[in-house]
Amino acid sequence: MEKILKRKVIFFHMLNDHSGSPHVLSLIMKGLIKKGYEIELYSSTSETGFLSNITGVKYNEVVYKFSSNKVLTLILFIYAQLRYFFAVLRHRKDVNSKIYINTILPFGAAFGAAFVKKEVIYHVHEKPVTKNLIQNIAITIFKKYSGKSIFVSKYLFDCFDLPTSKKTLVYNSLSPEFTSMARKNKERGRASYNILMICSLRVYKGVLVFLELAKMLKEYSFTLILNADDEEVDSFFHTLEKPQNLQILSTRTNLHPWYRKADLVVNLSLTNEWVETFGLTALEAMTYGIPVIVPPVGGIAEIVDDGVQGFKVDSRDIDQLIGKINLLFKDSSLYNKMSEEAKIKADSFSYDNMIDQIEKVINS
Repeated sequence: MEKILKRKVIFFHMLNDHSGSPHVLSLIMKGLIKKGYEIELYSSTSETGFLSNITGVKYNEVVYKFSSNKVLTLILFIYAQLRYFFAVLRHRKDVNSKIYINTILPFGAAFGAAFVKKEVIYHVHEKPVTKNLIQNIAITIFKKYSGKSIFVSKYLFDCFDLPTSKKTLVYNSLSPEFTSMARKNKERGRASYNILMICSLRVYKGVLVFLELAKMLKEYSFTLILNADDEEVDSFFHTLEKPQNLQILSTRTNLHPWYRKADLVVNLSLTNEWVETFGLTALEAMTYGIPVIVPPVGGIAEIVDDGVQGFKVDSRDIDQLIGKINLLFKDSSLYNKMSEEAKIKADSFSYDNMIDQIEKVINS
């Protein structure tokens, strides 16, 4: 009898890659499947993205990808929106289903839902600092057609002018499997400290700041893991001077080996160009007991208490960055205290609580 009452949830997402929003969506779908929900997904094709190969998900592949040819990217984007629109129409008689849009970009599904008078749940992960025409359209449609909206941070919750009754704050979490593996072991006793940053290959993510830090702090090792393929990484860095203490890597599907080797994880996003709305890599690092340095604004600043689990520093102030890094590595008592506090804070972001909150929004 219980299974009969469970709803079907139809998810819509644009690009299936290794960024934060598909990562969180994959955890949500897995959690709902365990609770007995029927899950269907419309998203781009990929064999290695976070949304790939999840047992129990009915997949509907959508041709969409980024291209150096902007016209081609736009054509694929429009095609995807049409695909989402007609997909919702095909489910118009499925009264036991909910339409769940991950990020604000798959707005074709919102149009379709409005057309057949089905309620839409939006899961909002980002708000760009600078907006283009498509983003402005997406935000307008989101405000008009969202029935319920889930926001991943208080910062993001306050960014959008919507009735409070339609808004729910649900912080992201990590999978129980990640947390379990993170707590098993952590390499220590190395002669050199290693500083890790994991991000998209974008200048506004602070990639060049990380490069400059490596040049100025030659006594430490630096590792940069980018959500990009080898060709994109080589193209970006081929004219830049790379110090010997810096290792630059393309996408890595398993990050555990790199967290085990890390002594500090940083997020250096340039706050005048990009505001982090959560910060999964910071939470992953804290689960490992690794202190973090994060921007002083945005959702990522909500998960770190300055001077407790790490530091909040504007990445444009490179002298302050260097000062905090040296302070952390040269004061073992401070480092060990921050490490323990990081694990305690990470435990407060419960996976079960996240799934329960999502389910409550779906069934309300």
